[in-house]
Amino acid sequence: MFVRVTIFLFLLFLNGAAFAQSITGIVTDIMGKPLVGAHIIWENQTSGTVTNEQGIFSIADISDSIRVLHISFVGYTTEKINVGTLKHWEVQLIEDATLTEIQVEAKGSATRFANEVAKVEVLGVREIQRAACCSLAGCFSTNSNVEANVTNVVTDAKELRILGLSGVYNQVLVDGLPLIQGLAYPYGPNSYPGTMIEKIFVTKGANSVLQGFESISGQINMEFHQPETAPKLFLNAFANSFGETQYNVNYMVKKPTWSNLSIAHLTTPATNIDRDQDGFRDIVRTNRVSFYNRWAYDNPEKPKWRTYFAVRYLNENREGGLTTFDRHMHKGTSQVYGQNVHMNHGDITTKTNYTLNDKTSIIMLNSAFLQHQESYYGVKQYLGKQFNLTSTLYADYYYGSQNHNLKAGLSHRHNRLQEDVRFLEPLPFLDYEGRYQTDYDIPGLFAENKITFSKFTILTGLRYDHFGSFGWKLTPRLLVRAQLSENTDIRFNIGKGYRIAHIFAENSSLLAGNRSLLIAKDLAPEEAINTGLNFIQNFKWNDISITFSGDAYLTFFQNQIFPDFDKSVNTAIVNNFFGRSISNSYQLENKWVFSQQFDVKVAYNYLEVYRVNEGARENLPFVPTHKWSANTSYSVPNDQWQFDMTYRWIGSKRLPSTLNYPEQYRLPATSQPYSQIDFQITRRWKVFQIYGGIENIFDFRQEFPILGYDQPFGQFFDPAFNWGPTKGREFYLGVRYSLQ
Repeated sequence: MFVRVTIFLFLLFLNGAAFAQSITGIVTDIMGKPLVGAHIIWENQTSGTVTNEQGIFSIADISDSIRVLHISFVGYTTEKINVGTLKHWEVQLIEDATLTEIQVEAKGSATRFANEVAKVEVLGVREIQRAACCSLAGCFSTNSNVEANVTNVVTDAKELRILGLSGVYNQVLVDGLPLIQGLAYPYGPNSYPGTMIEKIFVTKGANSVLQGFESISGQINMEFHQPETAPKLFLNAFANSFGETQYNVNYMVKKPTWSNLSIAHLTTPATNIDRDQDGFRDIVRTNRVSFYNRWAYDNPEKPKWRTYFAVRYLNENREGGLTTFDRHMHKGTSQVYGQNVHMNHGDITTKTNYTLNDKTSIIMLNSAFLQHQESYYGVKQYLGKQFNLTSTLYADYYYGSQNHNLKAGLSHRHNRLQEDVRFLEPLPFLDYEGRYQTDYDIPGLFAENKITFSKFTILTGLRYDHFGSFGWKLTPRLLVRAQLSENTDIRFNIGKGYRIAHIFAENSSLLAGNRSLLIAKDLAPEEAINTGLNFIQNFKWNDISITFSGDAYLTFFQNQIFPDFDKSVNTAIVNNFFGRSISNSYQLENKWVFSQQFDVKVAYNYLEVYRVNEGARENLPFVPTHKWSANTSYSVPNDQWQFDMTYRWIGSKRLPSTLNYPEQYRLPATSQPYSQIDFQITRRWKVFQIYGGIENIFDFRQEFPILGYDQPFGQFFDPAFNWGPTKGREFYLGVRYSLQ
């Protein structure tokens, strides 16, 4: 049945394909303002067309082998588009730096909202560079939608949270492919250097079904630098006041039919720092080496095939614990307490697009990663090995006069995860030693249709995946966009999502502490419905551009696996929770762009994340109800100097209950509110940049973040009670070199 349905779908697309008569589109600047009178012309042609008052154009299609459109506007860089299969293009032009005496970049491109049916915020290089973004996790310090949380202060494991929910509920994608999950989840956000990232797309709530059945709370998709826009050579060196240094090299080769991107990264460890005098290091010592290489083929003379192939290798060692810990002497023993994580990670990604005709393409996506991890938490040894392969094949078909789009195909997720937990010395109060296996094969098929008419765009999607003994499960999605005017957008989305839990791999804090664990067998997939409503309103006041946006999202879990820390003293209970579990997230954001050089943004978040357990409502731990953030950026008119400042205020968070702990280990029920200010200065020359700054200017720290630090081999030791910054004030300095 599965094969017959799939064959039928593909035959339908092949038989229905036909050539279109014209290419349409809209041309705007980077802020979304229509460009009236922009010129559109086919390459090697002498006549073309121009955009109207709304920035819209229509040009007759051609049958030449070279179908490249040139889109130009006075004062802007000309855009060249290899048309391929798309019949409608939405193009943003960037101001041409060569037309001014001194180079000025388009600062408005720092962040923008994509012209999509879902609300997608796009973070560009300019936004990423507004802070010391040493890794993907550091790219969100100026963003109000994503929060990078430390889950284990001793190894600095991090997760990226959306809607106040654990990071496991949002998809973190690399060029649309799922490479950060399972063993790669706790340390993956730190393993991608910020210098290799060109764009980050942040989407809240339910969205497309193409990337799988997950994406309960949202999606974070990062794209690396592309040959068309990246410098030929890019160098970056960074050092901070903790003694950590980072070095990055990007090298790009662009030929007429192929391109290559090579990236190398090195991190050297920080020094021993212990400001609390509790004996534990405040800064995790990290050694990291990674290499990335991507080959892409795109021949304008033979546009039917486009493909790329990329490989990445990561070797990383993290060392935390007592300042006297030496992994070569003390690892896995009770002589000196320490935590050590060593991982080898390799991944491969491929994308291939074959154009059947002007309306139909066949697209094949593959991603695979293999990770070996050896970790020690005191006398506990954790050995993890995971192989994950995701393959997707689908047809992309455009139909109708309004450029409607239908995608349909099949996918397969293969996963083998083996986790061995051993106690190298007796721990009589713990009994979860053993082997844990998470193996599954999930075949599925999907279809997604986008219809545009008048001011409305509607996207409907449906997946049908087989979860082994749990049977077939439907994943429906609906997204609606109403463009009420040029300045007003309203969007609505609703959809279901599922997730397979990887208990130890995704919850390193369970191993890092000495809580007892009660883990149920045969855990069913997590299941939730997410619905959201948001709007974007733009204003123009003299020369000032004002954007006001608001979000409201509700996530309702039918089944959730969240460790219960409160039911039993010093115990984490891991089981399916079929009761009422809710996340309500509300956000208001206001951005003022006073000029190309000066902008200000303010945001407020209200979060209710709770579940009803035995008739009583209990907020989930480590989630603040209130959050404020503000950031501003100013550069002098010639852009040689830039000043960036970010302010964050985080409200109190509920902490796991310690009411029945021994008196010396009891903590308050909630954390205290705190604020943090970061500041950065950038000086630019033609090919060099020097940047430096201070994070956490007023040096706020959560003191003694490790519970039971005086007895690290004792029953009440737990390094996962951190609710605020633990490193304190950080000074940093870096230099960038860019050869175009």
